Amino acid sequence: MHKDSHTHHISQQFNAELEDVRSHLLEMGGLVEKQVNDSVTALIEADSGLAQRVREVDDRINQMERSIDEECLRILARRQPAASDLRLIISISKSVIDLERIGDEATKIARRAIKLCEEGEAPRGYVEVRHIGDQVRNMVRDALDSFARFDAELALS
Repeated sequence: MHKDSHTHHISQQFNAELEDVRSHLLEMGGLVEKQVNDSVTALIEADSGLAQRVREVDDRINQMERSIDEECLRILARRQPAASDLRLIISISKSVIDLERIGDEATKIARRAIKLCEEGEAPRGYVEVRHIGDQVRNMVRDALDSFARFDAELALS
């Protein structure tokens, strides 16, 4: 798909709607990326305050998923997009589900960090956790970057 193929419509309102939903997905993705990083850091550093903040962000991510999905449904119903626009809307709708699930997993890590802090256990054996967390964060970042740039090669790498 050409980078700007979704921005050439007669209706400027349709262009704005597509760009809004696209930017909302990227905003949500940024929050999820930070949530993954913070949850792993909270676990490794036994930082219950940071872990609690991760848990609080989860509610916002859940709300964003619902809101973005509603935006997608509204665009589908009102605009009846075709071809690349339809693929864009469907990919956004599916992507927010995946991002929300990643956020849920980060929240589970944060809950575990809080539990370990409450039990007074020092983090041990978590060397690989940081590496795995970095890998997950990089994968999320690459996925978001490929989406933002419409870069199929990066998406497939």
